[in-house]
Amino acid sequence: MPIEALDHYNICTADLDRARRFYAEVVGLRDGERPPFGRPGAWMYLGEQAILHISTSRVPDSSKRDAFDHVAFRASGLAETRATLDRLGIRHQSFTVPDRNLVQVFFRDPDGAEIELVFSGDEAAAEIAAGSIAVDATRGRDTAPVA
Repeated sequence: MPIEALDHYNICTADLDRARRFYAEVVGLRDGERPPFGRPGAWMYLGEQAILHISTSRVPDSSKRDAFDHVAFRASGLAETRATLDRLGIRHQSFTVPDRNLVQVFFRDPDGAEIELVFSGDEAAAEIAAGSIAVDATRGRDTAPVA
């Protein structure tokens, strides 16, 4: 039973409208068609694929403990992304990947789910050459949501 591709991931939220806006305005997903389930929710699309399902059936709380760490998207527009996060007051951290031409930007959604955007190509190479960001996101990453 081989895995072929990522289908979607699901997050829980206490504020559906806020989550929809966040994933549309900050991450760049498109709010789209969703089957008529019995509880409110949303499906957010990347192209033709609904890669994020937002659920209100299980609201997160401070006692929730699970193995989910983060979700990562390939992205472009590193400078514009940081400017948007700064403008919106979203705390973020950037790292380079050891021995790779990749820059990672980590931040959290309003419900605390961590998001990683991965940048490559010329924009990543320039950032890495400047030597101005930390290497290795497995150490010292702190992207607690801004209250």
